Amino acid sequence: MNVKPEGTCQVTEGMLPGKCAAMAFPFIAMQSEHAERYDSNEALKNGTLFPGLHLPFHAEMQSRFPTVPAALAELMALDFAIDEMGLYLDTHPNDGEALELFNSYIKLAQEGRKKYESMYGSLAKRYVSEDGKYTWINDPWPWDLEGGNA
Repeated sequence: MNVKPEGTCQVTEGMLPGKCAAMAFPFIAMQSEHAERYDSNEALKNGTLFPGLHLPFHAEMQSRFPTVPAALAELMALDFAIDEMGLYLDTHPNDGEALELFNSYIKLAQEGRKKYESMYGSLAKRYVSEDGKYTWINDPWPWDLEGGNA
């Protein structure tokens, strides 16, 4: 590589200190159909629904998150699994087993959210109380409940 003045790299090059280098073109291999999956709680803990995508740096992140009430942790796990399954279905739309699991997670999350909010109040600003009032700013916050642990 030739040393070039700053800002003179080609369109297909990126800057390194004092020189230009070819841009990287990373790729991600698609998962196989019916890829092995963690259950929703294990997926949330590992940062992925798929064991093949479990990366070692997630262990450090796990140690930094405090425990949350069990009911809230379950909703977080379900929402995470829904997002992961949605990403998988983007590339595997004909995987009937995954679609069935995706739909079951959505149903469980809807039921769980309704139950949680009837006990503790709204989880997000987009939800209002049954009588139509804006209650988002009311205490206690969801993570203040159940003594901060489950």
